[in-house]
Parts: sequence; C-alpha cells; structure tokens
Amino acid sequence: MSNEMNRLIQRGLSPLTAMFVVEGKRDEEFEVTLADVEKQCCKWTETLERPPSDLKAEWDLDRAHFYLAHDGEHPALHPGNDYALIEVAVADVHEKLTYQSSRDKDSWDEQYRGRSLGTAFRWLNGLPVTPPLIARVGDEIAIVGGNHRYHLAHYYQTKRMPFLVLKENLASVLDLLPNAVRIEPAA
Repeated sequence: MSNEMNRLIQRGLSPLTAMFVVEGKRDEEFEVTLADVEKQCCKWTETLERPPSDLKAEWDLDRAHFYLAHDGEHPALHPGNDYALIEVAVADVHEKLTYQSSRDKDSWDEQYRGRSLGTAFRWLNGLPVTPPLIARVGDEIAIVGGNHRYHLAHYYQTKRMPFLVLKENLASVLDLLPNAVRIEPAA
C-alpha cells in the first residue's frame, strides 16, 4: 500500500486524499485534476494584480461531486442522492440571507480574497464548482456550504443560479423561495 500512496502523492495528492483514493472512497483522476487546478491557481494568483473584471459562474451539477459543497469533506458523509437541486433568482435568496450568511464587504476584500481566488480561477478557465448548499432557518436562508461561491456569483451579478438543498429540507426551503424551480442534476 505504501507504493500506491507514494505514487498518488507524486501525482500531486495530499496524503489524506491519497489514502481516500487507495481506500476507494474518492476517484483518482478527479482528485488529481482538482490538485492540478489548485497548483495552476497558485501560479495565477502570484501574478494577479487585480480581480478579473468579468466572470461567468459555472456550476458542477454532477451528484458525485455534491460533497464538495461541504468544502471537500469525505464523499461518503454526503451522498449525492441526499440532495435536491433548485434554481432560483439570486435576488430572492439574497434578500432572505441570515446575518451569518451575509456580508458587509465584497468578495475581493482582503478578508475574503483568498477564498474567492480559487473559484474565480476555475470560472475564468470555464471550470465548474459545486453549487452552494442552503437551508431554511426560521424565515431566512442560511448558506450551509459554499458561502464564498455564492457571494462571488453575486458580486459578478449572476441573476439565477442553482442551489443544493438536503431533500429533508426541500419543502421548507421551497416554501420560503416560491419562485424556485427544481432541476435534475447530472448522473
């Protein structure tokens, strides 16, 4: 097993991710691609003088990748079939955000810049990211995962976008966002 771990680490995977691949819990090629994109992003950020003036949000609607809404936590903890996918106007969500999910600074403020860079790099290169995960809290919407992705899309004036919702919370979220449309994810 150590030869396999070494091979995966040489391909750019972290030891933890390599272990998950060896155990069959993550897809090797997908994880290597993520690691390669991260390396390219680091090089890009070294020379970036100002944020891109225009970006178009690209969304990964593959159920197998929905675990990434939790910042890459183990896929087995967040099976894709546990989620529904909705599309809704960003303005409808924005006006209902909890205080904890809202921001008083833009995505390129020093406080958020580091997290915005990765998503911006992916979008600049036409690479999708997993949609944010939302839930209802009282009469408001909380962003449970993907806060930076959401706010970057909002910053670049995305009008409509997909959101993940745990199926068990879907009815309450749709009650609060009546103009949302359920969409079918890939795979």
